[in-house]
Amino acid sequence: MAEFIRFDFPIPNDEKVHKIWNEISTLRHDVYAEELQQYYTNDEGKLEDPGKHFVVCLEDDEFVGYVSLNPPNKQPFRLTKYFSTEMLHKTVFASCYDLESTFEVRGLTVSQKYRGQNYSTSLMRHALEFVVEHGGTDIVAMGHSDVTNMYARNGMKIFEEIGVKHGKIVYYPMHLNVSKTLTQFAAKIQENKDIETSDDTCYHGGQSWDTSGFDFNIRDSLIVADVLDSPFPPCPEALQVIRSQLARCCQESPPTQCEELIETIAEIRDIPSRNVAVSSGSSSLMFTLLPQLLNRNSSVMILSPMYGEYSHILHHVIGCSVTYFVLEDDNGFKINPQDLISQAIEHDAVIFVNPNSPTGVYCEEMSDIVQKIAKSKNSKSNCKMIWVDETYINYLPNAESLERLCSSVPELIICKSMSKCYALSGLRVAYAVTKEMPKLKKFIPPWAVSLPGQLAAVAALRNEPYYLNQYEIIHEEREKMHTSLESLGFRVFTGVANYLLTYLPEKSGFSSSQFIETCKSHGLFVRDAQNMGLELPSNAVRFAVRSPIENKAMLEIIGSIIS
Repeated sequence: MAEFIRFDFPIPNDEKVHKIWNEISTLRHDVYAEELQQYYTNDEGKLEDPGKHFVVCLEDDEFVGYVSLNPPNKQPFRLTKYFSTEMLHKTVFASCYDLESTFEVRGLTVSQKYRGQNYSTSLMRHALEFVVEHGGTDIVAMGHSDVTNMYARNGMKIFEEIGVKHGKIVYYPMHLNVSKTLTQFAAKIQENKDIETSDDTCYHGGQSWDTSGFDFNIRDSLIVADVLDSPFPPCPEALQVIRSQLARCCQESPPTQCEELIETIAEIRDIPSRNVAVSSGSSSLMFTLLPQLLNRNSSVMILSPMYGEYSHILHHVIGCSVTYFVLEDDNGFKINPQDLISQAIEHDAVIFVNPNSPTGVYCEEMSDIVQKIAKSKNSKSNCKMIWVDETYINYLPNAESLERLCSSVPELIICKSMSKCYALSGLRVAYAVTKEMPKLKKFIPPWAVSLPGQLAAVAALRNEPYYLNQYEIIHEEREKMHTSLESLGFRVFTGVANYLLTYLPEKSGFSSSQFIETCKSHGLFVRDAQNMGLELPSNAVRFAVRSPIENKAMLEIIGSIIS
């Protein structure tokens, strides 16, 4: 659980604070001297922060990051060294209620291991609370171009019309009204507090269950578009086999090692059965297999934005060193293969989701990427594990699954949930494919998939035409939704599966958290996407594509809210 510590400079005579102070100085040198080249490096490897007030975050006594503040009586502030007084009084200072009650954020810095995990938001929230407790009304700061999105997500107004280059980056002045921000981001701040005080769990959709419980009459009145469950039912053959053997599905133990299901997967996918393992959903496979393949000394690269459970497992379950390959919205979150390969070969392992969630982008070059970063294929590579999650790949009729490639690339592991494409979310069925599976199967527990899950999955795999027809409907509905959302002013990113990533209309005045709460009051549940990636702004929302009737009702609700 995260712990937050406050202290002032000069630092108190306390052993724990002295240790933290040294870690702050080391982190500043790592980030501002080595990473950003804003200062010269030094042999000691330390840069002291000249702030007055400090808020520090620890996770299980490990240093995560900090924020430093200067009080009003420390004026002139640091940003006056970089921007003219005249310019500041026209922009930042003109936005302040009273300079005599204005604080400056000197530094908001999180160590690389913990970036992209909501810690910057937690530190900013604690800084806001500190300022309020000390009678402050405003905060000013300067932020570099690589992190302005992060500051904007935390309520800062960025004056991008003026910037100054220092080192290899550009800095912009920023302003935040404390009371307005606390009000505007009340829901997000409360969610942030809940995360801090809860066990280490990954945030998912599925909030509709809090509203309905197991009252399915209530659920019938809701539009559940915050999770990506199929809007269509399983194939008739899957439902029929469960109905005909319902009592047995409840009272009989299933085949211990899911033999018939594994053989069916191998037959349909044309892969060796010895390379296949099944379990109760892709999350079960992730939590079971990844800790066997990685350890605290592993360096792992993952995409950002990407399905958040991977980051959670790597950080909180295994404790790996994680690097994020950041995808940019300017090019529609597409992967640059050359850049990806050059970084991936320096890591012990990489994890991809293809098609990616929440972006909806499919990387056609994935086969080539895998073969160029696998250590067995490239002697210059360090990469000994390549995990590719293909949960949504069946939505693309001509997409190339990498399941067969596993036989020739021992580093490759393909993970495929049968929840989304086969409408089996409630039955929890998934499988993984790798040449190394004979060594890993011993970690899969017996009876890993229920009897109804095994029966339905076998039937689904043997009835592909039914699902192909359903995917066509999904594609048509997605295109209609894309066009409709754009007409409402949304920025909509092109997708290939049963969801769309969007940015709310700039003129709407909504943050994603405000929009989500308003939708809930209308019985519509959609996904707040801003915490799903480093670069996603505070107005990022993901919509699941539902049935034609639900999509029409969803768009009517969205239209009434936006207007």
